[in-house]
Amino acid sequence: MSSPGSGMTRRDFLKVSAAAFAAAYLGWGDSLAETSEAADMVLLNGKIITVNASNSIAQAVAIRGDKIQAVGSTTAIRALVGPATKVIDLDGRTVTPGIIDAHIHPMYYGRAFWEGFLNIRFPGIKSFAELRAAIEERVLTTPEGQWISGNQGFYFTQGDTEFDKHDLDVFTPNHPLYLRHGSGQYSVVNSRALQEAGIDAGGTITPNPFGGRIVRDPVTNEPTGVLLHYPAENLVMMEADGYKDLTDEILEDDFKKAQDALLAAGITSVQDVIVGNPRDLMVYKNLGDKGELKMRVYLLLYINSAAQAQQYVQEIQGFESDYVKFGGWKLAIDGGVAPGTTLMYDTSLPCARQAYYYYDPPILNGIVHLLHETGRQISFHIIGDKGIDEALNAVQIAFSALGQNGARHRIEHLIFPSAGALSRIRDLGIVASMQPQFLSWFADGYRGSTNETVMARCMPIKTMLQMGIPMAFGCDVPAAIAHHPKWAFIGATTREALSGYVTAPNEVIGIPATLKVHTMGSAYAEFAEDRKGSIEPGKFADLVVWSHDLYSVTDPEELEDLTALMTIVGGKIVAHSKDHVVYMPSVQVGQ
Repeated sequence: MSSPGSGMTRRDFLKVSAAAFAAAYLGWGDSLAETSEAADMVLLNGKIITVNASNSIAQAVAIRGDKIQAVGSTTAIRALVGPATKVIDLDGRTVTPGIIDAHIHPMYYGRAFWEGFLNIRFPGIKSFAELRAAIEERVLTTPEGQWISGNQGFYFTQGDTEFDKHDLDVFTPNHPLYLRHGSGQYSVVNSRALQEAGIDAGGTITPNPFGGRIVRDPVTNEPTGVLLHYPAENLVMMEADGYKDLTDEILEDDFKKAQDALLAAGITSVQDVIVGNPRDLMVYKNLGDKGELKMRVYLLLYINSAAQAQQYVQEIQGFESDYVKFGGWKLAIDGGVAPGTTLMYDTSLPCARQAYYYYDPPILNGIVHLLHETGRQISFHIIGDKGIDEALNAVQIAFSALGQNGARHRIEHLIFPSAGALSRIRDLGIVASMQPQFLSWFADGYRGSTNETVMARCMPIKTMLQMGIPMAFGCDVPAAIAHHPKWAFIGATTREALSGYVTAPNEVIGIPATLKVHTMGSAYAEFAEDRKGSIEPGKFADLVVWSHDLYSVTDPEELEDLTALMTIVGGKIVAHSKDHVVYMPSVQVGQ
């Protein structure tokens, strides 16, 4: 199948990108294994995609302690095998640096799998009819007055996509009901939930919390049950079962559930770019202090207001170890396409139908100035072109007053940038933190909520790379459907939506470029490119053994079967499949 207007099939795109890197498959000289100390672990007889500056490919890698000791030929690395060395025969399999997920919320992702939730996640629920059926079934076994809480969250691909409390009250009049959209950008609740949360209690109109909106009927002024953005959602969510009264121990367990799933998928580092509050920040730190982090975690703390920014700047102390680091701050500039809270210049677009400033520009400018002055990173959640420009204005004002000072501020998502914004992003040194899998899952919705002119500039990944804009990739669970890195490869290399529609086919990139962004690019996004992101001596021994040779894949459908066979973090095997990875007979590993 050809991409519209491209004159080239997606298979051809992958063939070309693979061929471009074939020249990097050069023999490694034995000089790369100059050390004489025995390795703690070696991986032999494989295809080691190093993602180093020359995109070299080797046959073997040696690990000593938590670092990569040497990379080279199997002959050279075999010389480092000692009596206690763990030897892994790759039998031709491919190894890459561990995947660094630059946009994810692991603690909250783990929470989504609490057994008490009504599971409303896609693809289990694909329409309002299916959602209603699931709720009605739960009602039958739930005592009256008890909460029915959905996890994050629902995405509809069939039938009507909008509903409110009136639709829900028909079949849940006696149970408070909380439902969060998959994006996390809005929630829908019934009348009983509004009552339990005290919204408009006693006839008093509940004011909108700063940055959030309680959507109201334009005629009656009654709440519709639709809550826009986190502050408004929290009014009800923090009363609902599964979200309230979470102890540190529960949150630690939530993270561990997610950690195991992510490691099994080949993700060795994560950047949680919206830690909701200082308490959750300390949960991460405590896990690190207790040695219970098996993956590396970089943290950005969400800030909701100027007052909160002032408070946090004064109170939050930095911390950093090999496994956990507090990196800076997170601001949300707009919301999402589904709730219509995308800040766009064209306000007639459905994606902008309910858009509003989360921060008025002067307030945003002041917050960014304050946060930039701390010397820590600022991350902006932004979907729309107008929102992107507002954030760039704020950064430019802060740089003019204080200097850039090595800052690597970042924009998350960056779905609909204008052409003019790209040059500013490059010149300001902004990192584009993007989710190419969104092109597979959500582009049909984007298209229905914008127009073809806007879609032509949707997520211009190739253009940005050609311009030299630093880029990182992440999956954004639980706001996304799945965490597996294969979906990033599929999204970036095909840009094909569920319907078959291909978004801006000229922006397709190949697997090698995708891998580099998801490793070295994501490492750069957290100031860690000198410590991880490639397989080079002295860097952390964070590696993945894959089921497929990534650089030889020519059919995008093959990527759907891509799995991680072994994941290594800091020289330790943290996830593996004994059925596929072969250990030398004399070595016992993972027993």
